Amino acid sequence: MKKLRGFSLIELMIAMTLGILLSLAVSQVLLGSRASDNVQEALSQIQENARFAMSYIGKEVRMAGFIGCATISSTSVNNIALPADEVDFSDATALIVDNDVDADNDFDAVAGTDILHLKRGSDEFIRISGAIAPSSAQIQVENNSVGFEQGDFVLVSDCESADVFRITSEPAGAGEGTATLAHAAGATNSSGTLSRLYSADAELYGLEELHFFIQDSGKTTNRGGAINSLYVSQRRIGSGGPLSAATELLEGVEDMQIELGVDTNDDQQIDQYVDADAVADWADVLSLKLRLQLYSTNSAAVNGSGQTFTNAVGEEVEVDDGRMRRVFINVFAIRNKLP
Repeated sequence: MKKLRGFSLIELMIAMTLGILLSLAVSQVLLGSRASDNVQEALSQIQENARFAMSYIGKEVRMAGFIGCATISSTSVNNIALPADEVDFSDATALIVDNDVDADNDFDAVAGTDILHLKRGSDEFIRISGAIAPSSAQIQVENNSVGFEQGDFVLVSDCESADVFRITSEPAGAGEGTATLAHAAGATNSSGTLSRLYSADAELYGLEELHFFIQDSGKTTNRGGAINSLYVSQRRIGSGGPLSAATELLEGVEDMQIELGVDTNDDQQIDQYVDADAVADWADVLSLKLRLQLYSTNSAAVNGSGQTFTNAVGEEVEVDDGRMRRVFINVFAIRNKLP
């Protein structure tokens, strides 16, 4: 009968070493899996945010200068509303960009980013209940479902002409049934006369302005880094109220840079893309090239030892805050300025 023997010291050391190596290998696999999950989560977040931002801004850019079935590029808007500079609604003011703003700006936007300003007719409209003579200072409408108030700027248009006036008294008969919108000459209208006779197929819209910008959200990452977000502020022009409080559309939008497609020879074709500072006449702007720089809100998305990427202004920069960054580019036609 053989005597039982235990493991030798060398055998034990070999076994322990193999166990440690196996544990390290398993740990590396788990850490690698977690890092991969962080990368995938960050990439998914950025891509989804980019899709939403491009869709939202793109819709509003395409609607800039909306005046109904007519196009603002081929229709001269007759503005009798006062003060005229309050509305200033034309193909030269439908879309304007502030380039590389200073830290001191009206929207508290992040310095160096761009601000996008849009004007357009509202989504909702009401119809005229019957033809109106140009000299009439009153318009009968089917109802006031839009909720027009005294002082509002109103756009009346058909497929050939457009006028902007200001309501001079509280609409009579507001609610269901016909209502009367008065636009008498005086302190709020330079004239009570419209440019033409509008028939019953004409439509009335409110006028709206929208502003898109990048602002510090006040939120931070898990490592304490500031998070920028995309915001929008808007109002119905002439409603008596200020711009709406800035509404956060998306967090994690670090920068917004815009170039404008300009027609330099009046052939209704885009000849070049330039920064806002190089636009000589905003009526010549037919499209917008939008660059959005997004980053993850998780500071463990990538290796924090340093990553190099090309930012929204085309510069190669190095960052080491652990956030994934991507730049997304899209071009939108201002369809209400196209033939």
